[in-house]
Amino acid sequence: MNRLMRILRRAYNTYLLPRWPNPSYADDAQFHFLFVITPPYSGSTAFANLMATSDRVSLLRHDGEGQWLVPGVCEPDRWDSDKPINYRSVKSVWLAKAQKQTKQKPDTTMILEKSPPNMVRIHDLLSVFPNSSLLVNNRDPYANCSSILHRNYPIDELTDEQRQSVLTEICEAGVGRSTRVMKIKNEFGAPLLTYEQFCAEPASVARTLDMPEITDTIDSEAKVRVKDYAPQAIANQNSRQIAKLNDDDIEAISNVLRRHTEVLAFFGYELMS
Repeated sequence: MNRLMRILRRAYNTYLLPRWPNPSYADDAQFHFLFVITPPYSGSTAFANLMATSDRVSLLRHDGEGQWLVPGVCEPDRWDSDKPINYRSVKSVWLAKAQKQTKQKPDTTMILEKSPPNMVRIHDLLSVFPNSSLLVNNRDPYANCSSILHRNYPIDELTDEQRQSVLTEICEAGVGRSTRVMKIKNEFGAPLLTYEQFCAEPASVARTLDMPEITDTIDSEAKVRVKDYAPQAIANQNSRQIAKLNDDDIEAISNVLRRHTEVLAFFGYELMS
């Protein structure tokens, strides 16, 4: 039911709302945008919701992904870096929503925005929102691939050959996104907080961001909601996800990763045998 509701909601946003809405907003509103540069299914929702325990941090949506508020942005080609974007619409929608959020959280000074496709247009976004900072994130590729496979594909209907083919495609896309994350970190000197580091010590966000006026107000022991799971304390789910992979699945992923060991090493990950 939850999956059906997400599909219907996205269909409504895509086909019934204007592609590039332009709501009014107050010009004097000042928010700092924290752009979390992250591949999908890498634990950023847990991070965003923990950050939002601060009365100074708001999310544009429950999942922290403002892309779904602008139909023209969240179309199927949203990962295309050459996709024409109406940034006037993006700015007006996001700021109007941010100002609306202050009715529930009047002390808001930061908006955390973590739509994964932001990584392909981050230069433009930083021009539109100059009062911004970056944080980059990643997750173990085996756990990430497993999460995407089991969340988005009909596992019981796939043959073994189809399953490994799908995992190969997922991993190749993941390597491409991880490479982009790596380049953004190097270009901007953005801090890195991997899923594993965050889960091992949720309070480490304070050291990583060096924004005590924000991080001192976060409840690092809070239970957070991720996707359709019940609220729970921050915990590393990698072992549970990797346990869903069989030996052939792992080998399919490793076959891709062997060609990109420099990306693995950059984030501190290793090949599985």
